[in-house]
Amino acid sequence: MLPINFHQTFIPERRYIAALLRYAALGNEGTLGEIADQTGIPMGKSSGKAQATLDYARGMDLIRLANMEDKSVKKPILTSFGSIVYAEDRFLGEPMTQGLAHMNLCSSCGGAIAWHEMFAKGRKTLGSRFSGDQLEEYLVRLFGVVKGKKRTGPLVLTYVEDEALARSNVLAIEGETIIREKAPILDAYAIPYSAYILYLMETFFPGQNQVTLSDFNDRSLWFDICLWNESDIECILSIVERKSFISIDRQMQPWIIEKKANANHVWPLVYSEIA
Repeated sequence: MLPINFHQTFIPERRYIAALLRYAALGNEGTLGEIADQTGIPMGKSSGKAQATLDYARGMDLIRLANMEDKSVKKPILTSFGSIVYAEDRFLGEPMTQGLAHMNLCSSCGGAIAWHEMFAKGRKTLGSRFSGDQLEEYLVRLFGVVKGKKRTGPLVLTYVEDEALARSNVLAIEGETIIREKAPILDAYAIPYSAYILYLMETFFPGQNQVTLSDFNDRSLWFDICLWNESDIECILSIVERKSFISIDRQMQPWIIEKKANANHVWPLVYSEIA
């Protein structure tokens, strides 16, 4: 996972992520300075947004970095998710795109540790309503005090600013209270959620075509990230199952999810029913 301070206090700016996706799509590679020059992502002498933007895009599973002999050279490569986002929604304007990017940031496999602790594990300890001070105290207990800075960093601001991921509707702010919102439960998300479930199965259960629902969430914590309760989960599975990319065996306890397709075959379809 990305370390606690990978963001350098910067929020993920969609315009810079879009520039990076184009850079990757063109097959380019370069040092951080060269990437900054070619993409327009600000880069100072000692710090800048290029590294943070690269890391955000990695955490969102939009890109991966190729292994290079010269470690100062970065070659971003579009993932399957990144490829369809680049083709259909390069500036991450759709709530669905932002929602999936957020879920990836919260994942224990390639996401960001602060996001994972707040949105995945934090469901049981923080709940769905808490103050900024409570969030800060929670993160300080986990990661310690950092002199002159808050551990919360851009965690909340990311979901407030439209230049970042505000359209995902992950959080609402009421006075001093931060309120977590459920991920959408919509028919139009049946294919995106199908692709994502397949992706999670392939990530956490490689080589397995079947997995129990309890094992699926124990490993991925996806239902916690989405803030869904038992009835929400049943509804989502019914919506997703209609697309026939996965099936649910309800005769077994716990229920069993069965793969009927590969994620790479479904990702190209995720915008087909988004109005």
